[in-house]
Amino acid sequence: MDDFDTFWAAYPKKVAKADARKAWLQTKDIRPDITKLLSAVTAACKTEQWMRGSGQFIPHAATWLRGERWEDELVVVLPDVVNEKPWHETASGIEAKGKELGLEPSQFDHWQAFKVAVMQKSLKAA
Repeated sequence: MDDFDTFWAAYPKKVAKADARKAWLQTKDIRPDITKLLSAVTAACKTEQWMRGSGQFIPHAATWLRGERWEDELVVVLPDVVNEKPWHETASGIEAKGKELGLEPSQFDHWQAFKVAVMQKSLKAA
């Protein structure tokens, strides 16, 4: 059961462990190796569904296993990423972060001053 313990440690919703262990045994012939399983859990953790609502939308581990959810096609939302780049590497990302922080480019003499202000305010907010 070493792989189950590894899976259980990685799974974010720790409820009904006995049922999860039962589902683990029931899915042994169809379940991928632990590496793929953990990758699928990690990817699911980054979805909007799993990130909102304090975990209320995360299925129990047994449900996830029995539903072969490692096969799900996921839409992953990465906070502060614009066009696959961190927000601070793109103009549109900097503008979006500025708006989030209550700053507009029109408030500054030039765009570089706006960028510096956004960077400084984002550091203070962190």
